[in-house]
Amino acid sequence: MNTSILYHLFLPHYLPSCTEDDFLLELDHQHEYTLLECMKKYLDTLQPNNGANKLPMLEMLTDCVKRWSILQNPRKFTKSNLQSSIEKLPPGNFLPLYFYAQNAAILIEIEDNNIDQPLVSSWQVLLPFEQMTSSFVPHFSCFPVTKYRLRNRSQLSSEVHYELLEDFMHNTIEYFKSSKGSQQFDNVRDVPKSHYIYQWWIQQFEGVEVENNYNMGTKFKKKHRGHIRHSDARLPFRRSGLWMTIKVVFQIILSKHLGDVGIVVYKLLITHFLTYIIFNTYLTISIDLLVHCIRKIVRRLNKIEHLLSSINTNGLDTWLSYTKQEIHKKINQILPKLHWQNNVQADEKKKHLKLETNFELHDSNIYQHLCQKLKVYLNYQTVNKTSQYFPDIYTNDYCIHVNQDDYIPSMREFLEKFSHTTGIALTRIEIWVESCLKQWINRPTTISQYERNRFEALLVLFEEYQNAALGYYWSEKGPRDPMGYTRFILTSLTIIRSMHQK
Repeated sequence: MNTSILYHLFLPHYLPSCTEDDFLLELDHQHEYTLLECMKKYLDTLQPNNGANKLPMLEMLTDCVKRWSILQNPRKFTKSNLQSSIEKLPPGNFLPLYFYAQNAAILIEIEDNNIDQPLVSSWQVLLPFEQMTSSFVPHFSCFPVTKYRLRNRSQLSSEVHYELLEDFMHNTIEYFKSSKGSQQFDNVRDVPKSHYIYQWWIQQFEGVEVENNYNMGTKFKKKHRGHIRHSDARLPFRRSGLWMTIKVVFQIILSKHLGDVGIVVYKLLITHFLTYIIFNTYLTISIDLLVHCIRKIVRRLNKIEHLLSSINTNGLDTWLSYTKQEIHKKINQILPKLHWQNNVQADEKKKHLKLETNFELHDSNIYQHLCQKLKVYLNYQTVNKTSQYFPDIYTNDYCIHVNQDDYIPSMREFLEKFSHTTGIALTRIEIWVESCLKQWINRPTTISQYERNRFEALLVLFEEYQNAALGYYWSEKGPRDPMGYTRFILTSLTIIRSMHQK
């Protein structure tokens, strides 16, 4: 399951800044229908429940979502599929549709006692950008909206009507214009205008009338949580309008058939769905995101408990209790335990203890080359023999020999004064470190131009050598000189060890 679904369901702190970075919204909302696919899978898991543990209206909701999920997929929204869904819509059932391109939704209902005159309604889904950000006061939409009764069911089945809905699904007619301060943005940044759906679409039906005798069910409000992420992107991130539509449709259906308790059933059903989603993804997400999602679920449960204390459940106590227990059970399974890091920390301590036991810091074999000939050379070459490899260095008009106790070499001297290649300069420093460093750092204090802070001088040499060696022995494609790189490691360790011992 894509993490984008969690972003829209739970609204964590870190959200994408634009639609191009979000799976559900990218490519003109091509994948947004997967939210309905998730809901369909969830409802299928509830079907095996029988008796008192089975949700009233479950079959109606399941059938509604199955029809809806097919048409909501942009690649399957065709005249033939639309015709089949409308003509086969059974009495007592609903057919919702969300038109992202128009920022609107419609709901078609076939009543049991009046199958020839369907009821239709429509509404705006997302608020314009300017309205959402104009104040800190929360914005609400009231439901259910006005219902209209068609004169005849055949008005929904005309070829012209199918073509009209298909065009609404794929082509935006007009956008709101949004501004930020005194600068006006490209109007494509904002949501489309929805009045072509929730006004003109209904008015174009001949003989349509407002339904006054309709059982509207319990009235409710939906809070708009747009969470607009403003950036330089052409289309900023906004919460899915389809998710908002799903919740509105479910609450309309349940409140109509169950009355006041339908609101509680709706809230608990959505909470159970959110638990189902997080239960199937918690192994693949971060601990921070998991904790955020669990907190949202627990907060919803607390609100539901408060509602239950002041409402008549009308014989749904068993289902309500069973569903709450299922939610608590799954939360306890996925909730990170306080001691979840103990095992990891114990393993790390064992590894460190094993390393400390088998590792001797002062073992000279760690710092010296393993080649036997080089060992012999380093152990038995005298300072006088070494000095023949270093010509005199002239500084301030007098000669200083490399076999002097206070002399320390320099990459700059080798490269600039003696015109050595980088390879030769590095080799000479490596030989000096192996043969003379110990004597140099332990020498008695003398009055000399080289007698300064020994650690500072050695640090300068180490940095010069390290910068040159890394560029010479190693490249982005790999080592240029594996043996040279090995000498670099050994030389660096020798310098560090000498400073540590001193």
